[in-house]
Amino acid sequence: MSALPEAWPSRMSASDFEESPNADVAAFEAELAPLLHKALGIASAMLLDAAAAEDAVQEASLKAWRRRKNRQPGTDLRPWFFAIVANQCREVLRGRWAHVIRLDPDAGVLAARFGAIDAREDILDLRASLRRLSARDRIALVLRYYLDLPFDEVAQIAGCSVDAAKSRVRRGETALRAVLMTETQTR
Repeated sequence: MSALPEAWPSRMSASDFEESPNADVAAFEAELAPLLHKALGIASAMLLDAAAAEDAVQEASLKAWRRRKNRQPGTDLRPWFFAIVANQCREVLRGRWAHVIRLDPDAGVLAARFGAIDAREDILDLRASLRRLSARDRIALVLRYYLDLPFDEVAQIAGCSVDAAKSRVRRGETALRAVLMTETQTR
């Protein structure tokens, strides 16, 4: 397995590793590396901006490293790390004073890079429709259907109960269906 992709925090310094002299950097990298691809998918869905998504995953990776001792021993890294990514994206969204939704011209490049490219018009319609949903509805749908996570992990990442996660997914489905129907009728 190769080293972590460029999304690995470049702001790490020797002091980040000094806090634990026996830190097993290689083990942490090996456990985190397979999650970066899906973490970027979560961040992209939440932020709708490829550069901001990469920055958010990079910052979340750094936070995960720094907080690795807070993780319960023997638990799965995936929901814990994805929750950090989602929280970082929320921080970015809260910090924006203005948000313009647009179709990123580099979206095809980003999607091709992560294996999700399909130039068909219906895929673009779905992407555009997803962009019209609230961040809360969009992330629930992405976690459940794009990343194929079970409801307990969706709940853990979203910071809510399993019943609330199911409700968010249902609300997101209903909202997405309504947006798609409206777009279909206007054609």
